[in-house]
Amino acid sequence: MRIFQHNLYFCTMMYLRGIILLISALCGTFLGICANDYYDHLDELISRHDALVASKKAAIEKVKNTLPSPSTNPAVLNNEYDINNTLYKEYLEFQNDSAQKYVRRNIDIAKLLGDNSKVTDSRLNLMHLLNKAYLLDEAETLVHDIDTTSMSKEQKLFYYKILSDMCMFRMEFNMGSSYEKLYQQRLTDYRLKIATLSEPGSERNRLYQANYLNDTGKTREAIALLEEMLKEYHSGNRTYSVITSTLAFYYSLLGNSEKQKHLLAMSAASDIEGCIMENSALRQLADLLFDEGDIDRAYRYINISVSDANFYGTRLRNVQASQLVPRIINAYQEKQEHNYRTMRNFIIALSVLALLLVAGFIGTTLLYRRYRRLSESRKVINDRLNSTVEQLETTNQQLQERDKIKEQYLGRFLTFSSALIDKNETQRKAMNRLAMEDNLKELKSQLKSPHFDYENATLFYQNFDSAFLNIYPNFIDAVNSLLVQGQQIEPKEGEQLTRELRILALIRLGITDNKEIASILRASIATIYTYRSRLKARAKNKDTFEDDIKRIQALS
Repeated sequence: MRIFQHNLYFCTMMYLRGIILLISALCGTFLGICANDYYDHLDELISRHDALVASKKAAIEKVKNTLPSPSTNPAVLNNEYDINNTLYKEYLEFQNDSAQKYVRRNIDIAKLLGDNSKVTDSRLNLMHLLNKAYLLDEAETLVHDIDTTSMSKEQKLFYYKILSDMCMFRMEFNMGSSYEKLYQQRLTDYRLKIATLSEPGSERNRLYQANYLNDTGKTREAIALLEEMLKEYHSGNRTYSVITSTLAFYYSLLGNSEKQKHLLAMSAASDIEGCIMENSALRQLADLLFDEGDIDRAYRYINISVSDANFYGTRLRNVQASQLVPRIINAYQEKQEHNYRTMRNFIIALSVLALLLVAGFIGTTLLYRRYRRLSESRKVINDRLNSTVEQLETTNQQLQERDKIKEQYLGRFLTFSSALIDKNETQRKAMNRLAMEDNLKELKSQLKSPHFDYENATLFYQNFDSAFLNIYPNFIDAVNSLLVQGQQIEPKEGEQLTRELRILALIRLGITDNKEIASILRASIATIYTYRSRLKARAKNKDTFEDDIKRIQALS
């Protein structure tokens, strides 16, 4: 009898132990527990993200403080060019708009110095930045201003890199469409050109050689080349981030998801450590982690990725993130529904066991409490994800409305300035009549002078030119690209826009009526008509010239 009781007790305890282990395993699955140690370093860097960015900004400010005062002295201009180049490199992966500011200034400096090599360098840098901001049409416009015949070998390599990046970004954006293969083939061709032209054994040579090896189906050889190359770099370096991210992609092609995640974590950590805001590793890692059920970490990573993309100013990464977040929400809801059904079935089964053992009842109670907490957690995370989607939609709307606001502001400014000139002219005539009636010859002589009208008109044109070029800084270059060779418009020294350019500027703003243009520019309708006819005669495409002018983009 005692042996029987002992055996019954032992069997009962083993049964209860099995139920407890089963409950623990299920809870672990539902909560998406991830025990990968290689995320620890990434999470630690994320906790210091804001401090690292603040340190980067402070370092940049020190460089800015060394900029000289504006001067036409060649030595000073060369010094400013070098400092601007340093600031461009500091901002290159950090903040696109700021990097563009210093590159555009260097284009002006190089022109003042008459240094064609520096002009080419700066224009290539600007194309590189426009690529990164996914302003690909604007970047392609600059291609026409580049003289490839006079390029150095290094400039040609950079030029081909820019064109390959352009193909890569277009391929990413058209993933799954009929255009993907077209851009993939062009990308492969450019990679082969770079690998062939670059110095054997150089960083660029090995990177593009690896890309070409993978493009031609030799993925394992590409991996071996990059893993050997990785030993030469350290975390926080842009090349280190690129190599680890590229290796992650290659391992995904081989189906090794664990290695892919590990390398993406290394790349993301390097991006954060080096304040590299133009990145994609963290977003890709968030996508993979969410699919595996690690919801909290995926949510944290995607938020940081969206924040970095907004700070840097890249439309492509914003679009990619905005596509990912709704997918996460849908996948999360489907997963929660599956978990809910599994949990419900398990509760039913455990309730049946409760009729046999008291421990089954206890297990059911504990599991039900866990289920309640999971339901509440699901609601909280849903609210947070919905908030993120709303923020992304707001950001996209702001990007779309920005140009419209600028144009509306400039239109009102023009109307106000024109009205002011008309008012001054009317006042002068009225006072002139008064002087004539009172026989005030000296006052009459002063008021007959066009001095007041000339000053007001000059001030109006200066304000118009400055406001317009602030919104369309590349307008003159864009107009000249539409004109035949030798017929380009170059403002004189001290002049921002010529009368021809002002007419085209008004057309860009939607003011196309000759009478209205003549009124604003204080000219006759016949004069305006003559100018427009001459401009069309100088255009590469006369039929679409003014429509092409209207399509010139503003740069934010």
